[in-house]
Amino acid sequence: MLKTTVVGNYPKITEDKSAPNLRSALNKFNQCKISEEELEKAYEQTIRRVIKEQEEAGVDLITDGQIRWDDPVTPFARNIDGLEIGGLIRFFDNNVYYRRPIVKSKLAFKDYSTVEEFKFLKQNSTKKVKAVMVGPFTFAKLSKDEYHNEIDKLTLDLAEILKKEAKKLEEVGADFIQIDEPSLCFSPEKIDLVSRAIKIVTEGLKAKTFLYLYFGGIRNLIPKLFDFQVDGIGIDMVSKPENLNLILESSFNKELILGCLDARNTKLQDEEELLNLFDRVTQKFSPERIYISPSCGLEFLPHQTALMKLKTMVQVVNEFNRSGRD
Repeated sequence: MLKTTVVGNYPKITEDKSAPNLRSALNKFNQCKISEEELEKAYEQTIRRVIKEQEEAGVDLITDGQIRWDDPVTPFARNIDGLEIGGLIRFFDNNVYYRRPIVKSKLAFKDYSTVEEFKFLKQNSTKKVKAVMVGPFTFAKLSKDEYHNEIDKLTLDLAEILKKEAKKLEEVGADFIQIDEPSLCFSPEKIDLVSRAIKIVTEGLKAKTFLYLYFGGIRNLIPKLFDFQVDGIGIDMVSKPENLNLILESSFNKELILGCLDARNTKLQDEEELLNLFDRVTQKFSPERIYISPSCGLEFLPHQTALMKLKTMVQVVNEFNRSGRD
């Protein structure tokens, strides 16, 4: 049977007036109108809502929606000695921004970045849960290096630090760890470097590991991509529709996260088109190896649209599984 998952982030703000308003709480905290304890309560209530919405939608493998994250790199950058948090830079081709890390000196692990968040997720969920972390190459590409001035060295140094994060996540109960490497799609000449870096992060882990590539294509990454030391690979089928045929025509032998619901457009996918896509994929690969997901994180969408996308995804997957079309 096909399973469902999400990629990572999820809208922090809901139209439900009865739900805690995290944006309002953050503004009040910055104006010294509420305490740190009150802000923490707003965070926890928001994360519980996000967990509940994924569970009630029927998603099989969930995240905490990265509610505490301002962007994909800052949570990690603030816990690494030798880095400073810089100004806002556009995140790929999206209308959202991240704070660019600046490498000032030799990097060293300072503290864990997502471990406590993951523990809260695991304690408050009845479903299987997934930890998500930025990949070392994407981290390096999104940074300004004033120390190494060498992408290979920076990537491998970051891999050694992220390895500690991954190992600790496993120790506190992470059975699934996803590593996001969208920058690889745009730097295929660095695939050997990224393969080496990912091996550093995942080596020795018993948790199931996934490499997720969103926003780009995989044509120039095949076949080396399939030899990465991970259990599964996530592919964005929306940004680059040709990715589907490239996978189907390959000797791919890992688990697959199929990012086929557009997470950057409010338009809902046609259900029959999704069913036909599932048909094509399961004719080539065992459905037991496949997760259906949005193309990337859902925070680009309004809350109600994101929730509707989740519900649609689960409904169509359930219909496919019931039909016996696999």
